[in-house]
Amino acid sequence: MKNLLHFVKNHPSALLLLVQLASIIIHPILDDVKFNQAIFSCFNVAALSLAVWVVNRSPAINWVAWVLAVPAILLTLLFVTTANEHYYIWAQLLESAMYFYTAAGLILYMFNDDIITLDELFAAAATFTVLAWGFALLYSVCQYFIPGSITGSISPDAPRTWLELIYLSFSILSSTGYGDVMIAHPVTRIVGIFQMFVGLMYMALIVSRLVSLTTTMKKH
Repeated sequence: MKNLLHFVKNHPSALLLLVQLASIIIHPILDDVKFNQAIFSCFNVAALSLAVWVVNRSPAINWVAWVLAVPAILLTLLFVTTANEHYYIWAQLLESAMYFYTAAGLILYMFNDDIITLDELFAAAATFTVLAWGFALLYSVCQYFIPGSITGSISPDAPRTWLELIYLSFSILSSTGYGDVMIAHPVTRIVGIFQMFVGLMYMALIVSRLVSLTTTMKKH
């Protein structure tokens, strides 16, 4: 247990990555569970809290993280207790901003020195998932305000589930684009275009950075 706590303390990016991946795995399991949305919202709160912790460990400005995270957590808790979707949508907007801010903080953290550490490798993976989460939350907001803006091959007129939205986000961010979940409105397509650009730039920057540092370490 002591070794585990030491690992978590020194590798917060790994914990953030683990929580996000775990939430993807458990989401289908909770489909038939009562209060499944409340349970999943608690996972989002946990991930958001971890995101704040990771940003606080990076060169990013700490108070900005808390300004975004605290209202998002409070609105999520209000949604859990009242089931009012308006709270949930505003919470998702703030969560999305928090995830993008976290991604920026993680990138600054990875570019802060010329040494590759294990936590920086975890940060590279966590940044990708954080970006995917941020855009998935934006897609959720888009389909709330513009019904039918995201469609799919199964029940095309029904709102997309969270799992479908995160699937869409990962597909666009990785430039995979399977096409069974599709964007059908100009406003939402603008979000998709920005995500394509961010995904390509992130892969180019991070891969070139890691390759450059690895080459430098081998020379020394």
